[in-house]
Amino acid sequence: MSRPAMVLVGAPGVGKSTVGALLAAELQLPLVEVDERVEAELRLSAEEAYATPEGTARYREAEERHSVLALAEPGVVVLGGSAVESDAVRSALAGLKVVWLEASVVAITRRLGMNSLGLETLIAIRNRLDAMLQERAIWYRDVATMRLATDRLDAADVARTILIDEEHV
Repeated sequence: MSRPAMVLVGAPGVGKSTVGALLAAELQLPLVEVDERVEAELRLSAEEAYATPEGTARYREAEERHSVLALAEPGVVVLGGSAVESDAVRSALAGLKVVWLEASVVAITRRLGMNSLGLETLIAIRNRLDAMLQERAIWYRDVATMRLATDRLDAADVARTILIDEEHV
């Protein structure tokens, strides 16, 4: 069975996709984007799916299935932000290099272009995001073999730091 060279986890907006693409190119490995596979199957974006309780359930089910499959493939795997909530996904991550990309709520909302939404909306989003991050931090911490704060780094710096760490393993 083939396994990924590394897996990136973290909240939406931390840079997993961008960093994953840089790492895959540098390592000359395929990039495996779980969210892309889920969205292709459902024919809905994550945002559209999460707009309803039924869509959320469908998305989470597909995300778990595609994550477990991706974790048995070669390449650099980018998991969706909520994938680590699944027992099956956490089990499949055992023994893999898992990099937890972290960012503050302020950095995430800025990266996702939410700072122009108005103060009340931005505060509500940041509060919800902060609660979600605190909830998931337990799982991210549990699966991570490397933890990297990304607030003050651009994607190239993040990828370079991961690759330097990889050389010292």
